[in-house]
This record gives sequence, C-alpha cells and structure tokens, in this order.
Amino acid sequence: MKKNLLTIGILAIGLPVQAQVLLHVDNTAKMYVSNGTLVYNGGGLQTRGSGNVDLHGNMMVVGTGSDVVKTINTDASDKFDGTNIILRINDTANPVASSYGQLYIKGLSQGNITGVVDREYATTKHGAYQQIGIPFIGKTFSSLNTELGGNFNNSRWQGREILKWSNTNLRFDGSIIPSAPITSASTPGITIDVNSAVTTAADRTAYYTLGAATLNPVNLHTVKGTPYADGISGAGNTMSLTPSSIPATFGTGGNNRNIYQEKYNTYIYDAFDNAVPWNTATTTFGQFVYQFSNPYLTNIDLSMIGITEPGTANDNNAFDNIWGVVINPQNVTYNTSTGGTTSYAGSQMVTFDAGTHKPIGSITDALVIRPLGTFKIKLRNSTPQQMDFDNLRRFNYTPRVEGTSYSVTAAKNTTTGSIKQLGVLALDANGNKIGETFYVVAPQFTTGNIPNASVSSVQAMTDTSAIIQTFEETPNGDIDQNYSSAYRLYINEANESNYLGKKINLSIFGQNVSSLKFEIRDNVDLIPNATHLLSSGTGFYYTAGNGQAVQIKQGDVIPVTNSNYGLYYGAPLNTTLSSTEVKSQSRTLVVYNPNIRDYIVRFDPAWKSASVEVFDASGKLVISEKSVKTDVDYVIKLDSTLKAVYVVKVVGNDGNIVNTKILIK
Repeated sequence: MKKNLLTIGILAIGLPVQAQVLLHVDNTAKMYVSNGTLVYNGGGLQTRGSGNVDLHGNMMVVGTGSDVVKTINTDASDKFDGTNIILRINDTANPVASSYGQLYIKGLSQGNITGVVDREYATTKHGAYQQIGIPFIGKTFSSLNTELGGNFNNSRWQGREILKWSNTNLRFDGSIIPSAPITSASTPGITIDVNSAVTTAADRTAYYTLGAATLNPVNLHTVKGTPYADGISGAGNTMSLTPSSIPATFGTGGNNRNIYQEKYNTYIYDAFDNAVPWNTATTTFGQFVYQFSNPYLTNIDLSMIGITEPGTANDNNAFDNIWGVVINPQNVTYNTSTGGTTSYAGSQMVTFDAGTHKPIGSITDALVIRPLGTFKIKLRNSTPQQMDFDNLRRFNYTPRVEGTSYSVTAAKNTTTGSIKQLGVLALDANGNKIGETFYVVAPQFTTGNIPNASVSSVQAMTDTSAIIQTFEETPNGDIDQNYSSAYRLYINEANESNYLGKKINLSIFGQNVSSLKFEIRDNVDLIPNATHLLSSGTGFYYTAGNGQAVQIKQGDVIPVTNSNYGLYYGAPLNTTLSSTEVKSQSRTLVVYNPNIRDYIVRFDPAWKSASVEVFDASGKLVISEKSVKTDVDYVIKLDSTLKAVYVVKVVGNDGNIVNTKILIK
C-alpha cells in the first residue's frame, strides 16, 4: 500500500495558538487523515470547540515536556466529552478485521496530556468474559456501561463484574484485596468498584476481564479517554516479569482454592507445558506466566522480544527464556461457585525457539497486539525480565522482519535462517481460514515426545475440537500411539536431520474444510511465492490417499479429497505407499480430569455413540459398556487407592478404535 506522509510544520487550522501547540484545529474546522496516510506533528496537538481530527490513518505527536495534547471548549476550558480526536475503524461492515486509525504520542509529560481521544473498538468475543486493556488514565469504569453496553455491577460471579488480573497472585482481583479467604460473594471490594474506581498510572498495562452478559464486542463501540504518556513507570519505561515471592500452590489436580474460593483448575490454563497438567514438580505448568494489555493507541509488536538486535535503534527487549505468547482466549466460561474455564484457538499461539529465540507458529496473527488488546507471555524458567513497552509500538499490522531497524514506521526486508516452518491453513468453500496447524524443523529441535518441555520445546497443543491436527511422531516416522490419545498438536516440531523424509500425520475433521493452503517460512520470513526450496536446499512435501509425493510451494492451494495427509521435510523416504486411503485418526482422547480426580473419555464430536472397555494388566476385563452417549464425557471409575496399569479401548460408531494406557500412581 502506498503511504502518504504529511509533516506538520507551524500549522494552525483556524486561530493562532500558544507556542506549545504546533497543530491546532479550531472550532467547526475538520482535519481528515485518510487510511494509509501518516501525519507527523513535531509538537503539541489541540482542538477547540467542535474542531475535529478524523483519524483513519496514523498520526505521530512527537514533542517535549512543555508540549500538550488538549481538547478545549470555545472559552478555552478543558473539554472532556470527546468527539474531537477520533480514531476510526475503516470498514464498519466488518469492524473486527478492519484497519483503524492510530495515534502515537512521544516525549510529552502525562500532566500535559489532558485531551480526550475517541477510539472505535470491535474485536472477537471471548465468551462469558471479555479480556481487555484500558489505554486511558483517569478512566471511570462506570463510563464503560454506556460505551460498551456492559451494564456492569459489583457482584462477583454474576457475569457483569469487572476484575483485574494479578501477575503476583495468579488470580483476578477487585478494588480491595481481602486479608483472608472470603466467606461471602458480597464481600466489599472483591470486584472493581464500577461506581467509583478510575484507572491510574499503575494500571496502564493492566489485564481486565469484563462480564459479557450484555456486552457484544463484535459490534462497533467507541471507548474514550485521556491517553497515557510514554514511559511505563517513573523515569523508566519497563514492566517487570518476576516470579511472585508468594507463589500460588495449585494443589493436587489444581483443586486448591485462591482467596476468592475459586479452584485454580477452573481458570489457570497453560497451552505450552500442558502434557502433565498441575504437576509443578516435573513441569512448569501454570508457572512463569504474565498477562498484560497494550497501553497505547498504536499496535505493539512482540516478534523481536527474544533477541538482542544490533545497534541502538531496537526494541530494547531480549528475553533469552521466552517460551510463548497467546492472545484472544476463547470459550471463556464461569460459574457462581468455582470459577471458570478457558481455551485458546490455535491461530492465537506462538512459541519461540529456545536457542535462537525466533517465533514459530501463527506469527502474523498473534504477535501484533492491537489497542485495547491483551496477551499472555510464558517464560521457560524463573529468570526475571524487564519488558520495554514504549519501543514495541508499531503502526503496521504485521510483525517487522529481523534486520529491520526499530521504528514505529519500520519497513520490511527479508532474511534466511535455520528454522523451517510449514503452515497448513484449512479453508472453507469461500476461501476463509477456519483452522490451521504448523510443522517446524531445525537442527536443534527434538523428534518425538519431549519429557522436559520447558528446556527447549516449541510445540503447542490443541484441543479435540480443532478441525485440523497433527500427532506426536515416533523416531522412525508416523504416529506415536503412546501419546495419540493424550494430546494433539497445533505446532509440531521435529529434528531436521533425524526426521528428514519421515511422515508427520495430519488429520482433517468435519465437512467444512474445502481446501488446504500452504504457507512456508524460512527463519520466520515468508519465502517467495511459488518457491519450494528453502535456504537449506530442501523443501516440504505432502502425500494424500494415493501415496504420491508432491512438492509444496509457497501459496499452493489444494482441494481436500482425503481426511488424512502426510507432511514431510525432504522427499519422503518411502514413496511406494498404499493407494488405499488411510482413515483419519479420531479426535477421541482419554485424559485425566482433576476436577473429579478420575480419567475420562472425551469423545470425537463426530461420534454418535461408542463402546468403552477397560482391561487391567493381566488382560482381565474390568469395565465394559455399550451404546455410550458421546455428547458428554464418559467417566472411567477406577479405584484410585490401588496402584495399577489399565488399557482403555474405545470404539466409535464409525469403526474407529482408540487404545490408550493409563497409570494410577
């Protein structure tokens, strides 16, 4: 897209103004900044009366401590009702995916920023509770009732409260922190006080959850307030990612309760170290996780937070223990007594290579955080980090490429490297993306199950509802049946040397996937269109039902004619594959449910009925049930006081068989 640049010299639209204002839009005057235009203002900004900046593109206000951003009435008094500096959504018919106006303020003191900015807002719905940041200082929470239609109140667990996440205590707090576990849901202060609370400087990166009983964030809204100045805290501009000195104790299966009597297993979720949940003795499940929001009215770009960039023009972040980033939680639920649950759509997850700290996964979608957006960062260990938010600001909607000098207006270039990534995008009949999965290889990656995932894993898991999934592989190729019923993968890693030419199984579920589109990255960057070979001189391949190996080229789109495909890095070692279509693996899983302290069968959504058999180590049949309903989980009721090994066999109405082994310790 062609960018237009307008540099403001000494400009006043209307009356002359004081020296600390370089751009003044007077009463009844209008300034329209179109989509794709960048306006640079090297000083203060002021509107008067109904004077209006209609911002569809980008504006930079770069000044000093004496410059101001103000909205004033015709009598020169401060004007606080908005409608003067408006950050527009450009496509009101499709507001969630639309581009939007952005405002960048740098160098001004917070006391000199008193103007009110209107920010049009729409985003995906997260479920019963909406996760949001509030990039305005002195913002009254009561104003969100009108702006978002939230009808918020001060009753916890009723679906209309406002809570703020605590990185220290791993819980959502209200305005008053209880000194002891609460005994009543009406305890004062256990929610944000909608009637009196306002945001402060300490709240600029706060992660809020809003009860969405009457809120529909997909619709276009306008949220308004006074923007934060740059500089996150005091004279500095960083936020600390430091493990709590009073860490939460999850308890067996996550059944311990926080101070609000909510079980940890109802709201703590870890998309990265989740193979053995709640076992913090052997995993980092739920640990070293920090939740923040974007404090600015520009995008922030997290793509380079793991590396030290050359020169002084960089983002000033280098987390050598970064593991992953997740945005946009999905299917958030809550109940009045125990808390809630959360899952994440695969398209919202990125992991980082433990050696190079380069991102892997849904790079385009999950690494640029929009204004009012939130995100979760997981580190691999307890080493603290300082996060510089100021230098993450970026007007673009896609991450900048390594080697690009930092700038809010940074351009792209290309590089090559050692991480090879194949993205497989599931498209519906209209060409819309409805699912995705990734296969990544590198010399430092591990083939097969990774016992100590926190050290180096870049894998990320998905749930049984995903319409496109891959499976853990054996060293010799194909599915590792020891784990096929335990978890499925959204990002699947393998070693590029010992897994060269071996098969990764890809299964497609449901009838809505019409075609597959391939997206290839070489060390984060997209390779040129119609290109097969990567920098290593090797490329990706796929096989379908007839076993014929086909080169994958950047941007290829193929019709879906099978439910099972093979993915390969390097030409398949065995090209004389069967011409018989391989039946897709079932989405049925046998997993431990800590809420009830029993194993359960979670059925493939496509199944109508099933049979369940459980055998002990001697082969004796101990449970047998036919015509089991599949619309709810089946509880495998075993004596948890006996240490034993069991084999579970589940047969679906489609003839698919799932076998898995469980161990009661």
